[in-house]
Amino acid sequence: MKSGQGVTAMAPAILYFVAGVFWIGVVATGGGILLFWAALSCLASGVFLVAWASSWVTRPLASATAAFGLVLTLYQLYVALTLFGTGLDPVAEITGALFGVLAVVYLYLLFTGVRKKSD
Repeated sequence: MKSGQGVTAMAPAILYFVAGVFWIGVVATGGGILLFWAALSCLASGVFLVAWASSWVTRPLASATAAFGLVLTLYQLYVALTLFGTGLDPVAEITGALFGVLAVVYLYLLFTGVRKKSD
């Protein structure tokens, strides 16, 4: 990315880094080790958006990462919502809110990736 583009142009890359750190936190706190792939894909998309934004591989990678992350996040949100009424309501509220916010972030990233392709 060019330095003159500002923070708004770098928002997708920053959000990919934030999502990658989130998934690393999930793995570190006892989540499945397979979720490391979500973290790795987010971090790779962030790096590609910063270093090679105009590369032929960057936009498809970013869009695929957003779709992959959205599917994972929606599943985690579903699992959190199934905890309501089981005595684990506080856990359901916290994880549901976290994964709900992350789902919105991934929707934004997916929309941004698709919009950039059509420009």
